[in-house]
Amino acid sequence: MTTPNAEINISDFVVLNFGFARTIHQWENRDISSPFLRIYYVRKGRAVLHLPEKDLEAVAGNIYMVPNYMPHSYDCDPGFEFYYLFFLVSNRNTADMFDTYTFPTTVQGNHATELLFENYCNLYPQLNLPTITAEAFDKHPSYHSYIKAYMKMADYEKMQLHGFVEILMSYFVKHAEARLIVKDERIGRLLGYVMEHISEAITVKDLADRACLTESHLVRTFRQGMGVTPLQYVIKKKIQHAQTLLLSTDKSVQEIGRAVGFRDTSYFIRLFKKNIGFAPQEYRNGLIG
Repeated sequence: MTTPNAEINISDFVVLNFGFARTIHQWENRDISSPFLRIYYVRKGRAVLHLPEKDLEAVAGNIYMVPNYMPHSYDCDPGFEFYYLFFLVSNRNTADMFDTYTFPTTVQGNHATELLFENYCNLYPQLNLPTITAEAFDKHPSYHSYIKAYMKMADYEKMQLHGFVEILMSYFVKHAEARLIVKDERIGRLLGYVMEHISEAITVKDLADRACLTESHLVRTFRQGMGVTPLQYVIKKKIQHAQTLLLSTDKSVQEIGRAVGFRDTSYFIRLFKKNIGFAPQEYRNGLIG
């Protein structure tokens, strides 16, 4: 069943970059995972996007979406041409749309899609990446400056960019499907509660009490719908929010740990490394350079 569009909220976002790119050399980037969402429109050429569950060969005229935090790799042949859009989505106080809905990875675009990208690239050339290399797409020292530049934009400019993002996202929202678990309102509300209280300590008992369920019933139902236990979900969302803060702010690791509910910085660092494979500062250095 297709979802009502109004239920999916992407209103709180920051546009980082968009533009046109043409590969000169072979691109081979591996094991990418970043806090921002990526949309690509393929103009021509050959590339393969490697996702956790499948490989997708790029097709001219198609639009591709890689959700934030999704591990992926890609190979692009020389002469591959595409448009790109990178933006951060804030899920504070609302459930993550990728937890509540399933979206297609690719949808068919059209000539109007290409014209949309072309027009916006002409309107906002300052949002094009300054260099077109594989590294520029996955490791860039100017994230903070892009975020600050967006925040300083005039309201009408943000409205224009908002429209740009919503038009592109509408291709995917049209085919989105609600996850079964969110059809149980008690569980669905918990997803929003976790984001709203991300800076606090959240226990399984807290969640069970709010849902008026026993802890064992909640764990069983949650695992069936989300593939993880409630506690694993809480940790996942806290670590993801920490990743975003490491990218988008210059806060210290200690401050970020506290912002996601960990008063013990050493424990936060160990938990982050266990989940991401790097300590927080290593992650920040590797992503921003």
